Amino acid sequence: MFSNAMTLYRVVNPDSLGSYTELLHHQPTAHRVDDAEALPRLREWALAVLGRTEERFGMYQIALMPLDQHDRPDENAFHDLIADDTEVIEDYLCWSGCSELVPAGEG
Repeated sequence: MFSNAMTLYRVVNPDSLGSYTELLHHQPTAHRVDDAEALPRLREWALAVLGRTEERFGMYQIALMPLDQHDRPDENAFHDLIADDTEVIEDYLCWSGCSELVPAGEG
């Protein structure tokens, strides 16, 4: 049984105070929420998912998140970990509609 999931969220209205996230995909994983070596795999998974979808230009949040009793990402438990100063695996990426956008000088 898995206790965590790789998650991909779309950041809606990232330039406003009213921004929020919308869950697009999640996949159970054996990685721990605080497993720093999981970030490259999480990023690779998220880019593969975006590449298979019709998602257009935008900002996306990726994270390893605990699962609830229904095997759905438990955002409250994730925020509790952050409040307890637990290192969590979380990052953002910008998607062009066909590839990841990176700041000038990084690619």
